[in-house]
Amino acid sequence: MSNFLASARVVCLAMTAFVLFASCTATKKVSQQQKYMNDQYRELKSALNEAEVSIIKDSIKVIFSNGVLFASSSDELKEDIKPAFERFAGVLNKYDKTKIIITGHTDNTGTDAYNRELSEKRAVSAKQLLATYQVAEDRMFTWGMEDREPLASNSTDEGRSRNRRVEFVILYNVKE
Repeated sequence: MSNFLASARVVCLAMTAFVLFASCTATKKVSQQQKYMNDQYRELKSALNEAEVSIIKDSIKVIFSNGVLFASSSDELKEDIKPAFERFAGVLNKYDKTKIIITGHTDNTGTDAYNRELSEKRAVSAKQLLATYQVAEDRMFTWGMEDREPLASNSTDEGRSRNRRVEFVILYNVKE
């Protein structure tokens, strides 16, 4: 009986040690991911004066407004944004353990079909420009959001201008 109790204690201690080790390893992994994303956030914030850069929980959001990226009703990126995209791509390439969701947005002045197509084209244009700076295309995913997620009221010119934009959400690739 005493051998059985001694064996049970050893098994219990071993299981407790394993659980503690596993939880410490998971905590260490999470803190490494947070540090990685925080470091990337700081570099993006420093490199991109033309964009709003924010960190939200475990992701980074970068918003380029329409006035910076596109002419009105256009999906062609302006020439003067290319240096900013080159800096953006440099940081994305340095932090390659991430995936990038690119969403195009419009105001509500066009038809649903027109806004859907324009928002998709804007997202694809942004992806293509980043790809020219060697950001791997399999890291980037695009969506056209039309006018579904306005940042401001569409009842004013200023509000509509804020709603015409491209957003990037950068997520840590948990499969790494």
